Amino acid sequence: MSPSRRASAARIVLGTVLALVVTAGCAGPTSSSGRGPSSGPTGEGVVWRSGTTADVLDSYRVTPWNTDDAEDPRAVESPDVPGRTAVEYTVPGGGTRSELEPAYRSFRPDDEYWFGFAVYLPSGFPVDASDWQVIAQWKNSGDGSPPLSIQVRGGRFVLDGGEGIGEHWTRDIGPARAGARSDLVLRVRFSDDPDEGSIDVVHDGREVVSDYRPRGGTLYPDEVSYLKTGLYRSDDISDEGSVYFDDVVIATSREAASSLASSS
Repeated sequence: MSPSRRASAARIVLGTVLALVVTAGCAGPTSSSGRGPSSGPTGEGVVWRSGTTADVLDSYRVTPWNTDDAEDPRAVESPDVPGRTAVEYTVPGGGTRSELEPAYRSFRPDDEYWFGFAVYLPSGFPVDASDWQVIAQWKNSGDGSPPLSIQVRGGRFVLDGGEGIGEHWTRDIGPARAGARSDLVLRVRFSDDPDEGSIDVVHDGREVVSDYRPRGGTLYPDEVSYLKTGLYRSDDISDEGSVYFDDVVIATSREAASSLASSS
């Protein structure tokens, strides 16, 4: 992923605010301040959940800088789960970013969490685009590309990271289908040591990656990471793209992270 940097006053403000967010995130394992608490049920092992009701946006931080040449994220009726609310992220052709940050703390060395994403790509989504399209990223607290992200590229879901420290790596995790929902469940052990940082991936109930250790680790040295979901992509993509998140879960176990809003 090689997104261009934008030198503007807005970026300066962003850097200042992010520094404050990271400082707050390092305070402890409780939820950090945002619009409000997680709106979804939080069973055993679930530490944060986006929820599936009309107030779903209340579980995310207010971060207007995460919309760039795109529409603000919206709470809408789920396109594939009747009676549920999803978060819609839409980026027009030539646009860049529509993302949200869960109101949960930052991730530090030796943390280990499970993450569940119920993602619906509508029929018009440009899944076959060769340029990068990020739907989730564990963004580092500094500048540049993140140590870990999930992308849609060339008709596939792909893990990507490490470019920010010159250790770029990618790992295919399965087909990305337009007009279909995909459940992605990841275990991440956070470390800047390639021998310690590791990832498991379960795609639609099937384990496709086990104990993968990226050569750049899963954190950058002397930094923490925080989760962002939505759509962040190359402005060279001319087609509009929308992504729907039926559910997002942060948990301490695979079972808990897999308790995503039903698509049946």
